[in-house]
Amino acid sequence: MDTMEAETVTLYELIGRHWAVGAPITSTAFDAAGQVVAFALADGALAIAPLTDIEPPQDRCRIALDGGRATISPRRKPVPPLTKVAISDAKFHLAPIGTSSFIASDCSRLLSVSASGVTQPAASHGSPIDLIASVQAGGILAASGGAVISYDSNGDVGWLQERAGGSASAMAVSPDSRRFAIGADGCLLIRAFGSRPEPAASFELGSISTLSWSPDGSWLAMSVVKTGIVLVRLADARIIRIPGYPASVASLSWSADSRVLVTSGAYRMIAWDVSSLNEAREQPISLATGRARFVLVEAVAMHPERRLVAAGYSDGMVVVARIGEPDELVVKPPGPGPVHALQWSRDGQHLVFGTSDGEAVIVTFPPHIFK
Repeated sequence: MDTMEAETVTLYELIGRHWAVGAPITSTAFDAAGQVVAFALADGALAIAPLTDIEPPQDRCRIALDGGRATISPRRKPVPPLTKVAISDAKFHLAPIGTSSFIASDCSRLLSVSASGVTQPAASHGSPIDLIASVQAGGILAASGGAVISYDSNGDVGWLQERAGGSASAMAVSPDSRRFAIGADGCLLIRAFGSRPEPAASFELGSISTLSWSPDGSWLAMSVVKTGIVLVRLADARIIRIPGYPASVASLSWSADSRVLVTSGAYRMIAWDVSSLNEAREQPISLATGRARFVLVEAVAMHPERRLVAAGYSDGMVVVARIGEPDELVVKPPGPGPVHALQWSRDGQHLVFGTSDGEAVIVTFPPHIFK
């Protein structure tokens, strides 16, 4: 990986756009069209920023003829401000819907938010909304009051499923948008879409805090409180338990080919070669990635196309490394606030994240920075 250099400013300042938003950032979401990114704030506000940079790094990049050293010149214009809208009076859930809109929860209501920040009511539930999850086809699922409700890309109700149990702690939709997994009452439930689904598969695994479906749909990965990581292979209901994490795992990310799972919760990025599992092996092979530190990894995100993973640390640092290699590109040096809500854009050009100190960031990588 090349490291772009300049005489007076850091790489973070050269390729990043950052805003002080005044409250911790809890989650992020890209619109389906790939035009904007939304940051959910802990104080109930939503901040929206365009992905297009008026001074993109590639336009400011120069390659020296004698040696090929790459440099990026500083910005000449200030970064335009974010669009901020009030959603709720507390932390809320966020997901994209349709081609260029978002859905945000406000207690028992769902609000539709356009890319320009126009907000209008979308639905009202009789009980608080536990979670919302995006569907590949453009809709969302909402878990509320012991039920799961499907909304299409226009915000219209598609179907409703009642389910036994209390509030949902985690939810994820399969890549083919035909099933969903939900964590509730110490169980993992897997159900088909529709008002009259096939009988649910159920696994008693403990309290689930995070769920992630592999891109090929064959595995579910989850963080189980006081247990560590649990993998479930859906074809034969095989369960793989991976204990020993020093902290709770809040972030799970799969490689595009479903062969590698990367997790937070340790003092370095933990990458598991899930493809190494066979009948004789009880745990996948660990691929040493990046460098060990004395601070915890808070968030991880696999690149959508390359074998690259980004990691955000509790001291504010953000790095990018190749799976199975120690070298790292330091994207953001240590700074105020742990990093949360780390995510790549669908084309892999942008990396967005937020901090608990209230900094919203879009980092745009020149095409040739990763070799």
